[in-house]
Amino acid sequence: MTKKKLSLVVGILSMNLLLMAGSVVGAAIAAIAKSFPKEPISKVQMLSSLPTLGQLIATLIFSYLAFRLTQKNLGLLAVGLVTIGGLVPAFWNSSLNVMLACMVVMGFGLGLISNVGPILLQRHFEGEERASVMGWSVGVTNIGMMVLTAFGGILGGTDWRNLFWVYAIAAAVFLLVFFLIPKDEIEKNGEKGEKTNVFKVLKSLNGYVYFILIVTFVTSLCMMTFLSNLSIAIAQKGSGGTTYTGMVQAIGNIGGILTAFGLKYIRKLTKRDTIAWGFIAFALAFVCIVFSSNIVMHVIGNMFSGMGIVLINATIPYELSILSNPKQFTVAISMNTLISSLAGVISPIMLAAVHIPAGYSSFVAGAVLSLAMAAVLFVIRFGTKVEKVHASAQELKKTGTF
Repeated sequence: MTKKKLSLVVGILSMNLLLMAGSVVGAAIAAIAKSFPKEPISKVQMLSSLPTLGQLIATLIFSYLAFRLTQKNLGLLAVGLVTIGGLVPAFWNSSLNVMLACMVVMGFGLGLISNVGPILLQRHFEGEERASVMGWSVGVTNIGMMVLTAFGGILGGTDWRNLFWVYAIAAAVFLLVFFLIPKDEIEKNGEKGEKTNVFKVLKSLNGYVYFILIVTFVTSLCMMTFLSNLSIAIAQKGSGGTTYTGMVQAIGNIGGILTAFGLKYIRKLTKRDTIAWGFIAFALAFVCIVFSSNIVMHVIGNMFSGMGIVLINATIPYELSILSNPKQFTVAISMNTLISSLAGVISPIMLAAVHIPAGYSSFVAGAVLSLAMAAVLFVIRFGTKVEKVHASAQELKKTGTF
C-alpha cells in the first residue's frame, strides 16, 4: 500500500475511533443523577440511550443526504456534529434537557459516520485491499471504545462534567478528515446530471443484498443476546459480578482487535465462507461462557465473540460493495445500518416473546441460532454465489456491456 493510500486510510478510519462515543457517558450516570435529584433516574439514563435515537434518524435520511452532499462533506458534517454534541455539555451542564439534546446531535453524527465510512472505503479501495481495510475499520472501532472509555473515566473521576472533554478527540479527527480525505463530487445519474432517485436504486439492488440484510439482522440479534445476557449468565455460574464481567470483556476485546488487523490472512483460510465462520465463532463464544465457570474460558468466550463480530461485520460491507455500484451501495449500506440498529433494539423483546429467560437459556438459544445461520451459509455456499455475481459484473465491464 502506497503512502498516499495509507494517509487516506488514516483519514477514513479515524472516524471509526468515534463510533462508540455514545456509550462513554454511561459510566457517569450515577454521578450525574446526584446532580439532578429532582429528575427521574430514567430520564438521566436516557443520556446513554438517546445517541441510538440520533443514529436511527441519521440512517433513515442518509440516502437523501448522500445524494446532495459530497462524501467528504458528509464525513466533516458527521464528525462536526459529534464534536459539538460531545463538547457542549463540558461548558453547558446545568440543564439536563440541553445535555439530552446534545446526545441526540452526537448520535446523529455517529449515524452518519457508520454509513459514510464504508462508502469512502468502497470508493477508494478495491478487491482484497478493500476487504482488509474494512476489517481494520472494525478494529479501530474497538480501539476507540477502549481509549474513549478509559480516558473518559479518568477525566470524570473527580467531576463528571470533565468526562465530556474526552470528546475533544473528535476535533482532532475533524482535522484528519479535512486534510487527508480528497475532495469528491456529488453522485449524479444520467446525462443531464439529475439527482439519483432512492426508490429507483432500491428496485435495482441485487437480490443477494436483501439476503445479506437478513444475515445482518441475525448477527445483531446474536451480538445483543451475548452482550445483554453476559453478566447474568456469568452470575448464574457463580463466577463473579460487575467487576469480573468488565474485566473478561476488556481482555476478551483483544480477540476482536487482533482479528480485525489480521483479517487479510484469516480470509485466506476462510476463503468465501468468512461470514459462516463468523457465526461459528459466535457459537463458540456462547458455549465457552455457558458451559464453564473458569475465567480463562470466559475470556476466550469473549475473544470468540469479538472474532465473530469482526469476521461478519467487516465482510458484510465488503460483499455489499461488490454487489453494488457506488449509487446502490449508498442505499444498501444505510439499509444495513438501519436493520442492525433495529435488531439490537428489539432483540430483548423477541427473546421475551418466545419465552426464553435471560442468562443461561438466552445463551443456549444464541448458540443454536449461530450454528443454524452458519449451516445455512455453508449449505447454500452464499459467499461463492456473491463472488460469482461480482466476477460476472467485472466481465461485463471489460466487454463494455455493463
